[in-house]
Amino acid sequence: MTIRHDANQRRTSTANLSATDRSGKGTLGKGTPPTRAPNAGAARWILALAIFTAVMGSSLALKGILVDFGWFPRAAVVVAATLLLPALLRRRPGLSPFAPLGALAGWLLGLTMVFFPTTAILGIIPTTETLASAQLMVSEASTVIMNTLTPAPSVQPMFFLIAAGLGFIALLLDTLAITVALPAASSLGFLLMMVPSALMTRSGLEFWGFVGPAAGFLLVLGCCRWYAPEGKLRTDVPRFPSGTLPQALAMGAAVVLLMSMLPAVVPGFKQGAFPQGTRFNEQSGATSLDPMISLGQNLREQSAQTHLNYLSNTPSAQYIRVNTLEDFTGKSWRPSPFSTGLDPDLNNVAPEPDASPAIPRIKTLTWITPAGLRSEWLPAPAGTVAVEDLGGKWRWDPTTATIKGAGSSIANQSYVVHSEVPELTPARLELATGTPTPTLEQVFTTLPNDVPKLVSETAQTVAGNAGTPYAQAMALQNYLRSSEFSYSLDTPAADGYDGSGMAVLEAFLTNKSGYCVHFSAAMAVMARELGIPSRIAVGYAPGAVTTEVVKRDGLTLFGYRATGRDAHAWPELYFEGLGWVPFEPTPGRGSVPDYAQEETSSDPAASAPAVPTTEAAATPTTTSATTTAAAAPGSPGQAADAPRWLPGVGAGLLLVLLLLIPAMVRGNVRRRRLALLRTPTSAGCTGGASGEALPVLAWRELMDTATDFGYAHDASRTPALHAQELATMLGPTTPVGLALLRQAYEEDAYGVALTASVGETPAGRDDLADAVETVTARLQTQATLWGRIRARWIPASFFRRWGR
Repeated sequence: MTIRHDANQRRTSTANLSATDRSGKGTLGKGTPPTRAPNAGAARWILALAIFTAVMGSSLALKGILVDFGWFPRAAVVVAATLLLPALLRRRPGLSPFAPLGALAGWLLGLTMVFFPTTAILGIIPTTETLASAQLMVSEASTVIMNTLTPAPSVQPMFFLIAAGLGFIALLLDTLAITVALPAASSLGFLLMMVPSALMTRSGLEFWGFVGPAAGFLLVLGCCRWYAPEGKLRTDVPRFPSGTLPQALAMGAAVVLLMSMLPAVVPGFKQGAFPQGTRFNEQSGATSLDPMISLGQNLREQSAQTHLNYLSNTPSAQYIRVNTLEDFTGKSWRPSPFSTGLDPDLNNVAPEPDASPAIPRIKTLTWITPAGLRSEWLPAPAGTVAVEDLGGKWRWDPTTATIKGAGSSIANQSYVVHSEVPELTPARLELATGTPTPTLEQVFTTLPNDVPKLVSETAQTVAGNAGTPYAQAMALQNYLRSSEFSYSLDTPAADGYDGSGMAVLEAFLTNKSGYCVHFSAAMAVMARELGIPSRIAVGYAPGAVTTEVVKRDGLTLFGYRATGRDAHAWPELYFEGLGWVPFEPTPGRGSVPDYAQEETSSDPAASAPAVPTTEAAATPTTTSATTTAAAAPGSPGQAADAPRWLPGVGAGLLLVLLLLIPAMVRGNVRRRRLALLRTPTSAGCTGGASGEALPVLAWRELMDTATDFGYAHDASRTPALHAQELATMLGPTTPVGLALLRQAYEEDAYGVALTASVGETPAGRDDLADAVETVTARLQTQATLWGRIRARWIPASFFRRWGR
């Protein structure tokens, strides 16, 4: 028999070292109680660092959930705190089982330290006040999620939600990979990080969304292979296991190939990785309108789905406000928080400050029925003075003229709004030159310190020399509606200024192309630069006319509808004595009010009478509003041409394929090993391309097969102990093949013939293959039905092999 001295010498020294560590005397099997190996303290820290790196690297998959990565530093602190305590507990072997409790405590302490230090003892120990604050934070995050399309704004509640989620995933990985010693099962945590972007963003999972979790998973697998759960270096695992790298690469390539083919297999997956999730709202018949952040996304979707049906005594469609944006000091512009002390009575409301009582009023009655809109903000025309037939609890904010539900929604409601607006004319607006009342909130005039110089310079150049606030407002509106600017839904997204914030305005005024968000924000900010209070209304531009006509309270009401493509934003400027006055700076959208049109204007859009938007100018529908809403499910983007059961079938097939992977991989490994054993080689003892000795190959197949049938494999046992345990498993009559397999393995591992009963190694190794099959057949005979099913379809050796 040819002996490879270098390999045998390494195996012998390793075996002797292991025997020395176990017995303490350098000999095998003397009955001496084992002594504990020195604790490799650095190993547990390496494991913690590996999981931290994997979690934070995999968090790249959350790209697109929020507008930026402002949550990253806070989440990093929470994840580090979650992993710190279990690493400290593993310093003492007796405390290692309590590592998950330590991770849970670290998670709570980390969240408290980062988000609620003022409510905690010493800034980190939570109190009942901390729990109440956390509950409120979760409620606010839920509100943002339910009323926002991705990317959501970078606000504290969303930071808390993401940090808490990543910390929990770190806890899960630490428990599965180290405490339970099932690092392969840690893939669950990485899949959880991929779900939000996969289901909630339009682009789905991008390249780094796959690479981050995949690299993190491989990092955890690799570190857990070399370090034991108690934080010690594994001495029983070869430093360079045969075939591990090729197998890992092959499995990774298979996963990537599977995920690449998935969009073609499952109907509806047409863009990105999982864009079907972005249409959950459409499929459920409910949509939301997010102010500023994803209004552009709503517009780009060009959805024909009806959001609102309403009847009004006005001769043309009107603007419907959903909420108001007035605080421009942050990166994202949001409605101001509602005070808890606001009046819930909606029978007699009025904006503050209001127009002078001497100004004539135009009274309107509007009967609104949301068709598919989900919102806690109440859509209503400007100048609301009373709301009837509205169920639930609602609060009215007179400062912003908005109504918000106190745990209530407009879903499945129908209500009547009475509104009054002052009769505005250019002459009245020209005379409104007084200083704004002191009671006007400062939020309507405040600007941040980072207003780009281009914005202020443009405001002064365009309207600085105008004589009155009205003239300045008209100058700004006419400048934005001039031929220098163009309306575009695509350019802003491509150029990176799809949202709100001062940097967005600078990019918009430079490129001079954008949509209503940019035009309204530019006019509102430049108006403040000139000293005119301003705010932005978000809602719907005048929609399309329907054929429905009804009588109510002695008035004739005409039918209108607003769809997703009517989502709109427009500025409102304050004039003392007249109140808040809407303007329309966006070319090609909405309708310019009569008081905001110049008599000699050459702009066709500015001189046109108040008419509905482009959609409204189309041929009027021949059905009622109710029929129009019923037809919405067949609108673009809802995959009406595909049966609803197809996605479920595709998902079921994918699940079955994933469940079959362990059996398929294990069967392939078994067939490959037996084929190598039955292929004679010139040396008689050398394996396939991996260079693994055939006796070692046969022994590994024996151990894997025994593990599949329930054998508790322990790498610290000698081959003799393994054979003894297997003999007990196989019953009173031990197959001769078991002794042959053990003897061949010991000869190759230690380089000496320990037993003379087994002669020279034959040139072929059919004897080893036959021995493996004989022992396998005995194991199948001894196993129960469930044992045989488990060994075939849920092979334990697969999870042990990839989980080491």
